[in-house]
Amino acid sequence: MEIAGIFILLIQIGFAIHAIRRGHSLLWVFLIIFLPLLGCILYSVMVLLPEVIQSRTARRGSKALLRMLDPQKELRKRREALEISDTIGNRSALAEEYLKHGMVDEAVSLYESSLTGMYRTDPSLLLGLARALVESGDFGRAREKLETLFRTNPGFESQDAHLLYARSLEALGELDKALDEYRALAGYSAGAEAKCRHALLLKRMGKTAEARALFEDILKDAKLATRHSRRLNKEWVDIARRELS
Repeated sequence: MEIAGIFILLIQIGFAIHAIRRGHSLLWVFLIIFLPLLGCILYSVMVLLPEVIQSRTARRGSKALLRMLDPQKELRKRREALEISDTIGNRSALAEEYLKHGMVDEAVSLYESSLTGMYRTDPSLLLGLARALVESGDFGRAREKLETLFRTNPGFESQDAHLLYARSLEALGELDKALDEYRALAGYSAGAEAKCRHALLLKRMGKTAEARALFEDILKDAKLATRHSRRLNKEWVDIARRELS
């Protein structure tokens, strides 16, 4: 009984602290303290459960479940939006959705048809087209579109654009230029992808010591990163770990 009493007391304290910190009515604190069982049950059902349901993690989980049950739902939604209103925003949204579904040719076609008139040098559209071209393996055209992007939008800053450019140069066999791009990216890129691709290229070029140092840096950064960051960079951290094993 003593253990059960201590357990209930800890729950009461935890719930009371939660109520105070969240700014809930003091009535909840009194209920939790003076009517432990009923107060804690009511607080769980009326306060904690709705908070959990509305939390980011819960929303992400429900969205993932909906995608599993109906993977085409968002794609249909984007198509319908474009049919109703043919705007650049709706075109971009549909093209991005095409890429998520691996429909690369459709994405390329939609981006290209959007790059006309006042939007012919739009940086977001050029970047989207370059991404689609890289996904399709057309690195020559991707490089061309990215160079157009850089030339016509000198104030536009994008890590994604420079990473795609480095990847295109590497795929086209311009390894020294690609290496320079990866080095420049390493100074400000937030994710592990640029550093990992840089290290893989160094290894490919026989610069094993430099490559190993970068792989070690990726693992060190991962240890200090948040859970969200580790999840986003898992693929590249796994590659670095494999390369060092």
